[in-house]
Amino acid sequence: MSNATQHLEGPVGRRTRSCATELVCRDCGYRTPLLDQAFKCPACGEGLDIDYDYDRAKEVIAEHGLADRPWSVWRFEELLPITAADAQDRVAQFAGMTPLIKADRLGAELGLKNLYLKDDSTNRPSLSYKDRVVGMAIARLLELGKDEVGCVSTGNVGTAVAALAAKAGARAYVFYPGNMEKGKAKACRALGAQVCQLDGNYDQANRACRELSLASGIEFANITLRPFYAEGAKTVAFEVVEELGWKSPDHFVIPAAGGTLSSRVHKGLNELEMVGLAETSGTKINIAQASGCNPIATAILEGGELEPQSPDTAVHSLAIGAPGDGPLVIDAVRSRGGSAGTVTDVEVFEAIDLLGATEGILTEPAGGTTIASLGQLAAQGKIAPEETVVAIISGNGLKTIQDHPDKAWPEMVACNLESMSEQLEDFRRTAATVG
Repeated sequence: MSNATQHLEGPVGRRTRSCATELVCRDCGYRTPLLDQAFKCPACGEGLDIDYDYDRAKEVIAEHGLADRPWSVWRFEELLPITAADAQDRVAQFAGMTPLIKADRLGAELGLKNLYLKDDSTNRPSLSYKDRVVGMAIARLLELGKDEVGCVSTGNVGTAVAALAAKAGARAYVFYPGNMEKGKAKACRALGAQVCQLDGNYDQANRACRELSLASGIEFANITLRPFYAEGAKTVAFEVVEELGWKSPDHFVIPAAGGTLSSRVHKGLNELEMVGLAETSGTKINIAQASGCNPIATAILEGGELEPQSPDTAVHSLAIGAPGDGPLVIDAVRSRGGSAGTVTDVEVFEAIDLLGATEGILTEPAGGTTIASLGQLAAQGKIAPEETVVAIISGNGLKTIQDHPDKAWPEMVACNLESMSEQLEDFRRTAATVG
């Protein structure tokens, strides 16, 4: 069957305008129908990707125009993998289309005149970029007619799965590694999900969850549903380019853990060009990692291959020592002429404070890693002052505030004018010294 007609296959019922055609292995060329529940290539063991009929997508996008499209992750459904409209309608209707903020004050601190922040810390429903990818996974779960879903998480995947599964009426099971962020686990429980903390790091937990999924038959959002899950990350590229008036930025700076976001931003940029919406080939992708877990950044900066690491960082949400999509990220960064930043935990928390003090955005350590790496790349001359840069703020700092270094404040000051005036003058002296 040709690609032009194969996109019509799928579940019985109302159809979306998806032009997805089949699952494909980019390494060996293996292909299988879109309804196949495979997530790894049976021929070579690599992860599967989703292919599209791009000629058809270009026609359908032109036919339907842009005016009446939803302001959500489903805006360009032609380039997303869900074919069952009933499944799509039940998930992530308010995810995506997060603000692109001109960061003039932060830019002035870093010597960048055209700096923008893609603020996914305001994403819905769980305040992180993971609402995009998990939305695709839960829609695929519904498309398959299932009502149980698991995930292995360093933090934000868990809260996204808990929230989106609850809205879809599915039972959620969240597995965290030993160094889990407890605030996010508590949020999962409040959202009705079951939570299990495992005695191991993320990579060990991931392997165990894969075995559990295969043994139990329960779909895992970021394992067995991963080809669909990953496609949600492309929506960041779609939105940013549209928000910039269909002009692709000179640079993206993106935090990297498993590598899904940066590798699929690359794919999304390519797709925008293939369907004729924007020229994107000149955009560079730069990734940000903490020095205590930087396997992707190390490979990029040293010109080698990916070597797994044992994580040792306070940036728990990026602490994946054997990133599944790491090779895809390395290829994406190299093909676009980008680079990588690698920063210490101290620099991460300093960058969180800088972002908060200049732009009023409280981010979690992953976002701090992005801002610290952005500053590093600018200082190294890898990002020029006049270039247009988009930094991804992937999660909300209110979810990890307990991990932020303590800062003292005056306590039990007498509740009268004299004492409060003295304290105010002390605040002013401190501000003048810092400034």
